[in-house]
Amino acid sequence: TGMGLERMAQILQGVPNNYETDLIFPIVAAAAEMVGVAYHAAPEAQRAALKVVGDHVRACVYLISDGVVPSNVGRGYVVRRLIRRVVMKAR
Repeated sequence: TGMGLERMAQILQGVPNNYETDLIFPIVAAAAEMVGVAYHAAPEAQRAALKVVGDHVRACVYLISDGVVPSNVGRGYVVRRLIRRVVMKAR
């Protein structure tokens, strides 16, 4: 139905996108603070990069907590690629 946890949180919290819900925004805000920008005052391209960081960090946390470690094969390769993309977007 398209009404997953993130979408439901977005509607109930009245925010414009899934990344500004209390599920992901703390990660996005921490990333913005680390690079020294205010999320809401940042240009759209920088906000998009921060959203990627938030989403990918969250995915990595779930995967690693499930026992997946970065490697060259299978799910480990996915974790490795996600971490690499976070590093690239954070620059």
